[in-house]
Amino acid sequence: MSPARVYRLIGPHENLYLKISDRRYQGTTYDVEREKDIMLWLQGKLPVPEVLHFEADEDEKFLLMREAIGDAGYAYYEKQRDPKQMIRIYSEGIKLLQAIDVFDCPFVSDIDYRLNELDYLLRHNLADTDTGNWEEDTPFRDPNELYAFLKMHKPGEELVFSHGDFGDGNIFIMNHQISGFIDLGRSGKADKWCDIALCVRSIQHDMGNDEEYLELFFELLDLEPDWDKIRYHVLLDELF
Repeated sequence: MSPARVYRLIGPHENLYLKISDRRYQGTTYDVEREKDIMLWLQGKLPVPEVLHFEADEDEKFLLMREAIGDAGYAYYEKQRDPKQMIRIYSEGIKLLQAIDVFDCPFVSDIDYRLNELDYLLRHNLADTDTGNWEEDTPFRDPNELYAFLKMHKPGEELVFSHGDFGDGNIFIMNHQISGFIDLGRSGKADKWCDIALCVRSIQHDMGNDEEYLELFFELLDLEPDWDKIRYHVLLDELF
């Protein structure tokens, strides 16, 4: 759903990826310059693609990086068709992210940051206001009503390192372990329930609403689900 353009560059020995963002998205979580800075900060902390080159002109920004190794999460699940194994991998991904020390993390992606970003996107007609992309159970059909609800009902936050767009499209898996994280523009200090909520959404999309799978997920995280926060973070994601 990102407005960035992404090109796969196929070479004789390795593939590279070129990601391009429009200047209209400067300073937002869609800005590839922000993503580049986050990826450089995460080197040695998390398996992320290597940044090879960055440059910008008056209209666009360009980020060149190495390809993540392994299978994309959705492709891995299609091959394995093992829900419990996939849920174990999801839980390990959450733990990897939240184990990163955020004491000196310069990137903020908390609710206030995302709402301010959303205000900018809405005012400039850059938000995803196509309600056809929203979840079936989203109780809104007007983007401005949803935005107003999000501002009025901000929950408290427990800040951890967050991917910000956690799901089977943004993790890579090799040997049944996470081998890479991609699309890191939304990463930074954020509420711990953000990634968990988006992971719950992925589980429900891929495996249905079988309570057994969600119970296993929360058992592996050693957490009681906070459904109010889970619903809030899924709603926040609707406009991105």
